[in-house]
Amino acid sequence: MSTLQAKMMSVAKAAKWLACLSLLLPLPIQAYPQVLAGAAKTLITPSLNGNKVYLAGFGHNRIASAVHDPLYVRCASLQIAKTSVVLCAADLIGLFYEDVQKIRSKFRAQSGSDALLIVACTHVHEGPDTLGLWGPSPLESGVDAAYLESVEDRISETAVAAFRNMAPARMRLARDEHPLLAQLQSVDRPPYVKDPLLHILQLQRRSNGEAIATLVFWTDHPETLNRKNTEITADYPGWICRYLEQRYGGTALMFNGAAGKVSTLGAQVALLDPQTGQIAEDGAWRKPELLGMSIGRLAEQALAKGESANPNLLTIRTSAFFLPLANDRFRIVHAAHVFAERRPLFTDDKLDNDVAEREMNHQTVRLATGRDLQSEVDYLELKTGNRILAQLVTIPGEIFPELVNGGITRYPGADYPDAPIEVPVRSLLKSKYQLIIGLGNDEMGYIIPKAEWDEQPPWLNNSPRAYYGEINSPGPETAPVIAQALRNLIEGASK
Repeated sequence: MSTLQAKMMSVAKAAKWLACLSLLLPLPIQAYPQVLAGAAKTLITPSLNGNKVYLAGFGHNRIASAVHDPLYVRCASLQIAKTSVVLCAADLIGLFYEDVQKIRSKFRAQSGSDALLIVACTHVHEGPDTLGLWGPSPLESGVDAAYLESVEDRISETAVAAFRNMAPARMRLARDEHPLLAQLQSVDRPPYVKDPLLHILQLQRRSNGEAIATLVFWTDHPETLNRKNTEITADYPGWICRYLEQRYGGTALMFNGAAGKVSTLGAQVALLDPQTGQIAEDGAWRKPELLGMSIGRLAEQALAKGESANPNLLTIRTSAFFLPLANDRFRIVHAAHVFAERRPLFTDDKLDNDVAEREMNHQTVRLATGRDLQSEVDYLELKTGNRILAQLVTIPGEIFPELVNGGITRYPGADYPDAPIEVPVRSLLKSKYQLIIGLGNDEMGYIIPKAEWDEQPPWLNNSPRAYYGEINSPGPETAPVIAQALRNLIEGASK
């Protein structure tokens, strides 16, 4: 045997030995199905120094007098097998789809990533008017353009920070159906359906188990301080996040679900204050604190009994759609520039900025004439092998709970008593963990089952007066269009 042949045999034996040894050693973390996660948060409280800040949610010319507690945007990023999503929750009344598109554009430019960015709002009624509807008068915008631009910048920057902060992570999922959850929701319009389910997704650092982000999915209108309050506050979502951040560290996010007609106000939501032995009152600061702390504790208890998850596949499906606008009130404020040119209308899929004069109620008014609004729904699916671990759905507004959980009812007095019943969202979802994000990427207003639509007398269920809702909705086709778009997305993902 030559010296060269001997060397080659020696190298071959060494390679074979190393190959066998590698089977005995643990794989480097990069070789496992990789889950990465990151988080970040940024203050978005408007300055009151020399600025007039119109508060959103309860009426016109409601001006902020002080800041009780700060507003934040909180973002969490998740990457599984190189597919990425960034979820952001902002302490605001809402943002339009066009605002979110601008934020996404900035995020892509700054991050260089094609990750899906989802921007939702907690829907606080004690923060700045970011839609325009609560200015000095019905036809004057309450939007501060400079503040809105700064908010868009901060959301995109926070999303970028969360994306760049990603590290190897583990996941924990939990849900709860504690009776208290339904007791913390008030509903005053039939059918009296609620969405009390509480879901939690926690992302933990793989190296030491510390929390990166804790995401809470629950439902309730953050209007606990009522219309008399003029101090800026994040309401009960702020207390949920503070509790969980103090308990676990990291960043906590709260996403509001099927919030249409579901409120924290009224005697139905009765919270005993242990300090006084009395029921916490609407408009007092203890009620949002007690409510938020209660949800935080329930989330903590649920996580303790939750399950660890190791997803190896993240599927993302999105769908943009056009929705007919039938609400002439929206057309009037659009023509008056209340939306500050941020809610464009479309006709035949093309921008339509035309305005016309019409006679309404014996007076001449200017209305935008475009037929449709544009928006989006999203569907995310987390899987381990063939098992669906969790599903996430975004809904572009305040959807009525019966459209999510079922229970749509035909009542006398409804304007469309024979309308087809929309398929409830949860009936399409097959996993244990069903994460609903209301006001996801848009605020279209109320999403009401068409069979329950009630804009003309006689009123629903023989009520002596009209129920609130239709005045704040694009129209009766809103629910059918959105429900069908969601159904197409969810069913299409399983094919």
